[in-house]
Amino acid sequence: MKKPRQHLLTFVLACLCGPASLLAQDKPAQETPAQPSMAAAPSAPQEQATFFMHAAHKKAKLDCEGCHVAEKSGSVVLVRPGHDECTSCHQEDFDTPKASMCAPCHSTFPPKNGSDLIPYPLFKKKRAMLIEFSHALHVDPLGRMDPQTHSRADCSFCHQLDAQGAFATFPGHPQCAACHSKPGMKPMLSPNSTTGDCRGCHTPEEIENPGYTKERRMIAPHIVAGEYVNLKFSHAAHFKIRDQYQLQCTTCHDGITSSKGLTSMTLPKMVDCVGCHETSKAMPVEFRMSNCQVCHIDNRSGPAPISHTRYVKPDFHTESFRKHHSAEASAPGAKCFVCHTNVSPQAAASEQCNSCHQVMLPASHTARWRDDIHGKYAAIDRESCSTCHVTDFCSRCHNELPRSHVPLPPFKNGGHAKLAMINKRSCFACHTYQDTCVECHAQKIR
Repeated sequence: MKKPRQHLLTFVLACLCGPASLLAQDKPAQETPAQPSMAAAPSAPQEQATFFMHAAHKKAKLDCEGCHVAEKSGSVVLVRPGHDECTSCHQEDFDTPKASMCAPCHSTFPPKNGSDLIPYPLFKKKRAMLIEFSHALHVDPLGRMDPQTHSRADCSFCHQLDAQGAFATFPGHPQCAACHSKPGMKPMLSPNSTTGDCRGCHTPEEIENPGYTKERRMIAPHIVAGEYVNLKFSHAAHFKIRDQYQLQCTTCHDGITSSKGLTSMTLPKMVDCVGCHETSKAMPVEFRMSNCQVCHIDNRSGPAPISHTRYVKPDFHTESFRKHHSAEASAPGAKCFVCHTNVSPQAAASEQCNSCHQVMLPASHTARWRDDIHGKYAAIDRESCSTCHVTDFCSRCHNELPRSHVPLPPFKNGGHAKLAMINKRSCFACHTYQDTCVECHAQKIR
């Protein structure tokens, strides 16, 4: 009976003191040779391994609701566990406290009156509290507007501005409970939520352990924090002019509606800023991209980078891109409008191509195109022609005499023979055998 008790004691120590206690319990004592004339040299202090609270309690198969309780009856807001929750399992340890027991929560020993609590999470604004979240499953497909805020109702309901109006805060349990407290909703968020419900959104082992590798997910710090380093931004300032510039949440956060996880979610890129701050004629000079201090906290000087202007062709606009850019240009959220001002930011994907190609000739339309080449291309692929040209475009030209038909009498009385023998198909673009050729050639046959 002693051996199982010893294993149980070892596991409890591991939960309380971390992996270092396991090493201390499992390491056999080494016999030291008798050296009566010399004192034993003091051993170097060993650094205690980091103790991860949630991983240890998960290993003990404890439920979330045993430690996390509601701040008041019926509330979905949970508070940080206190001594009352811990003493249900660790009463003896609280009666005779040890530094190893208090260290996971307190920075001093003996602990003070809560003023020395270690903040949780330790990686605030560096690691995501919520790893699994899909905006694509939560956004309103109709994009309905809130009449009070004049913003998308689904955005403003979850993300509210902080006191300074600069940062859009992340939603908490009260916002999530508006939907996830309804019957049949999974995960269920209520005062009686179980571990399965909590783990439907949270994976605390990943939050507190930077070396967690089972489902290691690399997420950019600015995505977790919601802000870029050394940059300043105010949502409130942009909301004041939203009607003037037709700004909505998805004007800048255009990828949010299709994001299925934090790894695919990004904050606005520089090209989104250029779209207004560089292209709009109504933008005041002090807010243009040339004024670095508008956005940068640190002092910046010198010419603006290529990403900050629309007057320099991007590096990826190569000759190959010019010929094969259709997929990128017609994709939802394409940023062609930043440089190509004839494209509206609100234009649908199918309309972005037409706005350019209706006023700009394709590369194939050279000086020889109209007289010598276009007929062969039109015969091979007329659908490409119909992208820009309407049905009667051909007839408007071909109803007139081609240059080869002038003067008409000599061409009609024998001048057309050689051209017809070389390429009859070009003749049948306008003529048919029945209404043209038969007038002369049928009589000769008779």
